[in-house]
Amino acid sequence: MARDLIVFLDFDGVTHPDFHVVDALFGRLPLIEGVLREFDTPRIVISSSWRTIHSLGVLREFFSADMASRVIDVTPVMEAQRYNERWLPVLSQHFDRQLECEAWLQRNRPRGTPWLALDDWPYWFEPQCPHLLLTDPSQGFQPTDAPRLRAMIEGRL
Repeated sequence: MARDLIVFLDFDGVTHPDFHVVDALFGRLPLIEGVLREFDTPRIVISSSWRTIHSLGVLREFFSADMASRVIDVTPVMEAQRYNERWLPVLSQHFDRQLECEAWLQRNRPRGTPWLALDDWPYWFEPQCPHLLLTDPSQGFQPTDAPRLRAMIEGRL
C-alpha cells in the first residue's frame, strides 16, 4: 500500500492537542514524521482548517526540513464546509473532510490511489471509514497510534 500513498493530515487534535496552548503547537508532529520516514513514498496533503488561512509554503514550515518536501498540497474547501467562531467544524450530514480528500484524489491521482487520513473528528468521515486513523483530540497523535499508522501504510489494516 505504501506505493504513492497519500496521507491527509489534520493539525488540531492530531499534530497537537485540540484546545491547545501555544507551547504545545505541533508537539506531536515529530511522532508522525518518525513513522512516515520509515517509508519512501507517502506524500502529505494538508486537510486541516489551517489551510484556509495559511499558504502551502507557510504550512510546510511547520515540518522538519526533510519532511517539508513531502507536503505536496492542501485539500479543496468544499462550499458546504463551514466553521464556527472558534474554528470548530459546523456539523454536517455529508462527511465533508472525507469528500474533500476524495475530491483531491479525483483531481490529482489515478483511480485507486491508496490514501489514509489522520484526523480527530469522526463525523467528518463515513462511519467505519477504513482510511481514517482517528486520534484523541485532547491528546493528539500518541506513541500508541504509531503501530496503527505503520500498519495502515503497509496495507495491513
